[in-house]
Amino acid sequence: MSDHDAADLAVPARFRDALVAAQGDRARRWFDGLPGLVGDLLERWSCAVAGPVMAGWAGIVVPVRRADGGRAVLKVSYPGETTYFEAITLAAWAGRGAVLVLERHDADLAMLLEELGPESLATVADADEAMTVIGRLARRLAVPAPPELPRMQPFLQQLVADLPVMSAAAGHPLPARAVDAAVATCAELGPDQPGTVQHGDLSESNVLRGTREDWLAIDPQGYAGEIAFECLTHLRERWTELRAMPHPDRVLRRRIEIFADAAEIDVERALRWTQARAVQSMLRSHGGAMDDDGVHEWMATTLAG
Repeated sequence: MSDHDAADLAVPARFRDALVAAQGDRARRWFDGLPGLVGDLLERWSCAVAGPVMAGWAGIVVPVRRADGGRAVLKVSYPGETTYFEAITLAAWAGRGAVLVLERHDADLAMLLEELGPESLATVADADEAMTVIGRLARRLAVPAPPELPRMQPFLQQLVADLPVMSAAAGHPLPARAVDAAVATCAELGPDQPGTVQHGDLSESNVLRGTREDWLAIDPQGYAGEIAFECLTHLRERWTELRAMPHPDRVLRRRIEIFADAAEIDVERALRWTQARAVQSMLRSHGGAMDDDGVHEWMATTLAG
């Protein structure tokens, strides 16, 4: 049954086309080998396909039924810088605030994970409540980092030199005060980084409804660094709603304060890192599809003071 299931593997066309467009022949070879790989994993972990294949940005997820009748999901990721540390990070959490790893095969970036519900944090209409959930999760997930995880400190220190260069290359799209504030944050706060786990992409779509706990994180990138760096990711997801509000700058600051309170961190560090991340994200994506309708530019200038 496993061989038949794997042979019939129907990978979503949108995911396949996007990955091939970005990665070319390397991605084609990965897709060509995927049915055989999935078949081997199903046999290794005594599972059978129990639903249609789903895909995210960097891999596939296959609902499966285990030999004991229990349900789980098989995840196979495309090799890349955002996927290598996922299993290590999830293992460090051991199911506390995150999806539980039942089995793993690191050589193929494959895991058997507990099955979670389809409901994500995006279904929570109250933005303050959602931000509280994100902050509390960020605190729970800040466990001692395994030595394999990349440290944020060198990256942040490199940004001290890189941000002015990126700004010049982009034609100085931001006010000088915004770039200067971000550079100062990286220079002053970058060297003082804790050795605790940071999810790296703690968005509302990466927080799913659980049964063991109300909300569980999925799809970590895995870094060692401070919690405050997580704040921007969720803020920008509700940008359309935020900008339509009276006094959006006040609402922005209040949401950062809510995150800091829930995460038990200093609000000033949360404000500064959110501003610095917005500058870096805006300059990195300037003129491209990732400009996010002006959210990074607005946050970078609004929080610069």
